[in-house]
Order: sequence, then structure tokens, then C-alpha cells
Amino acid sequence: MQTLKYSNIYKKEAEEIFELYWNDPEFLEELNNSLDSNFCNFYIYKNNNEILGISGIRKADNFLKDYATTHDPVELYVIASKNKGKGVGNILLKYAVEESKKMNYTEMICYSPETHNSSWRFYEKNGFTQYGIVNDPDDGYPGMVWRRLI
Repeated sequence: MQTLKYSNIYKKEAEEIFELYWNDPEFLEELNNSLDSNFCNFYIYKNNNEILGISGIRKADNFLKDYATTHDPVELYVIASKNKGKGVGNILLKYAVEESKKMNYTEMICYSPETHNSSWRFYEKNGFTQYGIVNDPDDGYPGMVWRRLI
């Protein structure tokens, strides 16, 4: 079992994991395209050459910087695993935090839409605090902004 930087050899498996969580074609396209760019730093967790989860961080979007408590926030852009409740998300988050520290970020912040409120407990259990419900400026969907110092 190991956590490592994403490589395009895992693209198909990453896209399949994304499809377990998101069904919005536009967002899926954005996620899949971001795998091929420098838009985001992605990390995978694998066991026996099978990808069990993926996470991604990026420089915090201006919309999220407004809710940060420090000057150098990183956005937890995405975190998803094949099987919820097996600890993969926790491992990926820990790795993303370690990598963020190496890049001198001071805070992790994320936006989670109300349609994914089942993940909110995960953020609470991993040291994030709620800012509150805000509307995504791109599509207007309400969601929770989460943040934690790193």
C-alpha cells in the first residue's frame, strides 16, 4: 500500500473513481481535464497496483480565499475513494496536508456542495471547521466552506 503523486498511467482508474461521486457532466469534464494539466497536484493511494482513491490540491481559488484565516491557503479540490469508510480518504488527506506544508501553505480550505453533505462528517472528523453555507460563484449552488490550519 502506498500513497504517491498521480501519473497519467492511472487516468482511467481516476476517472472511474470520480464517476462514483459526481454525475454533473461539466464538473466531470473539468476533473478529467485537470488530470492532464498543472491545474492541480493529484495524489493516489494504491494497493496491489489497484488505485483505491485520489485527492487533489491547488492554490485556493479567489472565491475561497475570502473565507481563509491565513494568507496562504491551499484548496482541497477533490478527495474520493472507491470504498467509503475504509480509511483511504484519511490517508489521502494526511498526505495532501504533508505535501501542502512542503509547499508552504498554512491552511487547507474547501467547498463542499449541499448535494455532497454526506461528506461533511469526514471533514469534521479530520479537524476542519465550518465557515458556513455559501453559494458557489460559478453555478450558484449552496455549499459548506470548510477550513483547517496545517
